[in-house]
Amino acid sequence: MANGKPEFTPREEPAADEACDFSFTPTESAYTVRPSPARRQLTPRGEAHNRNVRRLFDRVVPGLPIDAEPPETRCDAEPFAAAIERTLKRLRIDATPWLDELALAWPQLVPPEVARVSRPGKWDNGILYVYVTTSVKLFELRRQHLARIEQAVRAFARDGRVRQVRLMVNAVDLPF
Repeated sequence: MANGKPEFTPREEPAADEACDFSFTPTESAYTVRPSPARRQLTPRGEAHNRNVRRLFDRVVPGLPIDAEPPETRCDAEPFAAAIERTLKRLRIDATPWLDELALAWPQLVPPEVARVSRPGKWDNGILYVYVTTSVKLFELRRQHLARIEQAVRAFARDGRVRQVRLMVNAVDLPF
């Protein structure tokens, strides 16, 4: 044919020992982010992605498939309670699910004589305020039990959420 498609010539069949594998072999350039035509530079997120791709391909073992979500690029799951607390704080609502759990466990965490006259009150910026019934009991607890209360609360929290425990006389009369 002079003006048109070239004539079809069938290919030879591959030998029996030769494999016909048309599968994709991943390369670093296939996963990297390139700047868009509107931008001349990569965004910080794109640069971080390219660094992670480079780190991934530095650790690839030839012949093994690439994990869709390798441990090098995987981020830890955020606890649901932390997401709720962050949302409540953004909405300026002074409620904490963690504080409710602490209030329920309070009689088991501290000695009975402490649990009778105190309870967790509020939690703000890593400081737990414990409400005490009277100023006399406040003085006694501060002298004798404050270290044990801090230790028990930190063991209950387990994630470094409580920096300090402060005792204060309860300004609002709530049942103890």
